[in-house]
Amino acid sequence: MQTGILSRVELPVALLYIFLAVLVIAALVVFSFTIWLVTLDLRGIFHNTADLADLDGDGDMDVLLHNVRTESETVSFSQTTLWINQGQGKFIPRQIEFPPYLYLSAAAGDLDGDQDADLAVLAVQELMFYLNQGGAQGGEIGEFKRSPSIYPPKDPGTPGSVVLGDLNGDGTLDGFIAGCCGMSFSPLSGEEVYLPSNSWVWVKVWNQDDWFEYQKLNLEQLHDLPIRDTALGDLDGNGSLDVFAAVKAPKPGRASLPADLVLLNNGSGGFIDSGQRLGDMDSSSVALGDLDADGDLDAMVGTRNGVVVWINQGGSQGGQVGVFVNSIAEIDDDHIKAVFLEDLDHDGDQDALIIGIRHGAIWWNDGLGGFSHSKQHFSYSNRHGFALEDFDGDGWTDIFAGDYSTDYLLWFNQGDGTFRSAPPS
Repeated sequence: MQTGILSRVELPVALLYIFLAVLVIAALVVFSFTIWLVTLDLRGIFHNTADLADLDGDGDMDVLLHNVRTESETVSFSQTTLWINQGQGKFIPRQIEFPPYLYLSAAAGDLDGDQDADLAVLAVQELMFYLNQGGAQGGEIGEFKRSPSIYPPKDPGTPGSVVLGDLNGDGTLDGFIAGCCGMSFSPLSGEEVYLPSNSWVWVKVWNQDDWFEYQKLNLEQLHDLPIRDTALGDLDGNGSLDVFAAVKAPKPGRASLPADLVLLNNGSGGFIDSGQRLGDMDSSSVALGDLDADGDLDAMVGTRNGVVVWINQGGSQGGQVGVFVNSIAEIDDDHIKAVFLEDLDHDGDQDALIIGIRHGAIWWNDGLGGFSHSKQHFSYSNRHGFALEDFDGDGWTDIFAGDYSTDYLLWFNQGDGTFRSAPPS
């Protein structure tokens, strides 16, 4: 009898110990995950880029996000994520199975001229195309199938990013590949060898069967120059797309000072160096817009030490269009990851969203290219990449930030340029 009484007494105690042990294990798992998540941001530099396109043909804009984490000079992680808009600002992530390469950038656009958005995905050794299976393919829109790749005209070398635009004026999309940032190992052999930055252009040419082929143009003037970001726009007013190149500070002894460049299009996709060397601030990003409302494109550049505004000297300046002068605008933010220009308050001028490492802010344009802080701040992780678009269909530009997994943030424009955070989905 005595033994039975003790057993009945000890059983609840044993269950209590088991319950406490489970709680401790669960707490350790949560703690470990939190530490992993926090230290993930500290284990490497994230370079996140985003592009906008209606990927699934439902009439709203989706986000193509490319995320790269670098440690020292090597790429340790890369992922392309399709954030599919479900309407009213709800998104679901999709990931495409790519071959096990190192991917550096991605862009979206109608590459085959069949009215749906395709993907251009830049790997270390090639530019890969994934064609949307709607349109001419006769399949399901929003599904993507790999098409033959194209390769750089000069090898070896390290590309960095791809941007799409009609570079030769034929009404179809071409691509500008900016070289960045020179790796000290070969991704194929694993040997310690320096690979210079390699920039090049591909333009479509149509053959006798009414199908496109690619003509590749090497950009010798950009050899081994680490270009972190590029923006396409008609900078000199001749109707063709030129390039404003934001140049990263190179390693000592490997290239010239980190001055930004203006490359002028000859109309057929060939680019001529304008000779301008703009700043020496270690640039990370660039956006183009008419900041002073005089009809030509100006440039806002994010750098490691803040933001620089370059004013095009055409228009009201009365100088040569395509020549840029520093406006001395006072925008004090350190280590800028990305800059965006958009009329956020519908007053007719281009405002700025400045993205730092983990905090962003909106700056109001006074209509003449002068900027003042809006006092609005946005917080996110180092893993998030940004896109601006009217995501809920109310006519106002919203702000999206997503990572490579299932985490995204959304801020809705309230109709006056102030933003509210959307609740987690």
